[in-house]
Amino acid sequence: MSKLKMSIIGLGRMGMEHAKNIAALSNQLEPVAACALDDEQLATAKELGFKNTYKDYKKMLDEEDMDAIVVASPTDLHTEMCQYILKHPKKIHIFCEKPLDTNVTDETESLKVYHLVKDADIKFQVGFNRRMDKQYRAAYNQIQEGKIGDPQILKITSRDPFVIPIDLIKRIGGLLVDFTMHDFDMARYMMDSNIKEVYAKGGILIEPELKTVDDIDTLALVLEFENGAFGLIDNSRQAVYGYDVRVEVFGSEGMLKVENVNESTVEYYNKDSQSNKNPLPIFMDRYEHAYISELEQFIDSIVNNKPVVCSIEDVILAQRAAAAGLESLKTGKPIQINNQL
Repeated sequence: MSKLKMSIIGLGRMGMEHAKNIAALSNQLEPVAACALDDEQLATAKELGFKNTYKDYKKMLDEEDMDAIVVASPTDLHTEMCQYILKHPKKIHIFCEKPLDTNVTDETESLKVYHLVKDADIKFQVGFNRRMDKQYRAAYNQIQEGKIGDPQILKITSRDPFVIPIDLIKRIGGLLVDFTMHDFDMARYMMDSNIKEVYAKGGILIEPELKTVDDIDTLALVLEFENGAFGLIDNSRQAVYGYDVRVEVFGSEGMLKVENVNESTVEYYNKDSQSNKNPLPIFMDRYEHAYISELEQFIDSIVNNKPVVCSIEDVILAQRAAAAGLESLKTGKPIQINNQL
């Protein structure tokens, strides 16, 4: 089987992770070209095996022969770039980081991408990497097998180890748009049902400067699903003990829990105390294997014409949940979600 020719736009934190994984999957992929504005990032891409580098993604698309592309640019450029790629004469499969747009309250541009994808003969996968984490996947599979009966209550905890820079928040969106977006997708995924209603309470308990970008650092959500089940989500921008992400699904016949991943499973006990390792320090470490797996699934969907693991519909419905959460914060009321596309 010939290798898929793959390029990438964006070589920031997530883009570089994807670039490294493209290079690592050399038995399946041929790194073609990388696009970024930073010379050091482009030099690193060259070292990873990308043949050519660009600062203009449109020029890269015109000049390079590729089968697929990873869009890992700043979030506020996703819809523009995806629309351009989808309208390009070349047939190019797209893997796009989440979300599609930072402006979740106006989905005009996201829906343009949606309709272009529906009209195109390409695969379009979204980077909700948690779906491919082996712990979450194992829990999902057991839910699908009926191990806990009918799911009734979902609990998700997501807490970052530190408040990210304000300038970065401006580019990727606030807590609900960037951070909680993963939780909305995980909620739909685990419960196998769309979110019907969101009720949000949140505020600033950690970083006062977040007021300057109209954001919050602490959030609690109550969800109602279309199947009648309920969900609880709590978010924080600062857990001093590490990256804290856990999921619990309670059902009519039992419960499934996905706990934090630690550097060591060794626990120490003596007559005075006990100790164990803190959770991994950052999400890049926690989901290292999931990032590779989602790329492998994207390759498999292209080569074997299978459905993608996370679709354009999934990201739009997650964005609608985020929009409902933002409205609920402003009004203090539960907000219904329209899940029709």
